[in-house]
Amino acid sequence: MPSQSDVTVRRAAVSDAEQLVALRRALFAETSLMLWEPAEFVATAADEGGFIQRLSGGANCLLLLAHAEGEAVGFLAAMGGDRNRLRHSALLAIGVLRAYWSKGVASRMLGEVISWAPRAGIKRLELMVHTANARAVALYQRHGFEIEGTRRSSMRVDGVYTDEYLMSFITDI
Repeated sequence: MPSQSDVTVRRAAVSDAEQLVALRRALFAETSLMLWEPAEFVATAADEGGFIQRLSGGANCLLLLAHAEGEAVGFLAAMGGDRNRLRHSALLAIGVLRAYWSKGVASRMLGEVISWAPRAGIKRLELMVHTANARAVALYQRHGFEIEGTRRSSMRVDGVYTDEYLMSFITDI
């Protein structure tokens, strides 16, 4: 297993589309903590290439990939608002392969997005996380995110309604 120093984090490029598809399929198959169910995710490399291109073209958007041993092991998408009143805010989606949990991968990506946000004019970073995912909640809190509220019965996972926290980080701009 690679050490934290063997993991690189960089902006995604359209050429990463196939790796992003494979990563997302693996993530959705190995955990129920993500938004998508495995069978729902039918994106192709062309679809993901378009997604990468859209995020790369937005001044208030960012897509990071974490790599180890030449393979994508994590991603973080910061999707900025497209309306004037929301351009200062970005919704985060993050996923890391289970084999790389507790290796600093998510922490490094969060550090990158928090550093990038003020330069991109982002005042607010927000995300949703399962209330039962104590490990992720603690990670976000270590990075300065705060719980703003509970979205009750916001998801139905394996037939069970689950709650999510809405968490945010306010930058210094």
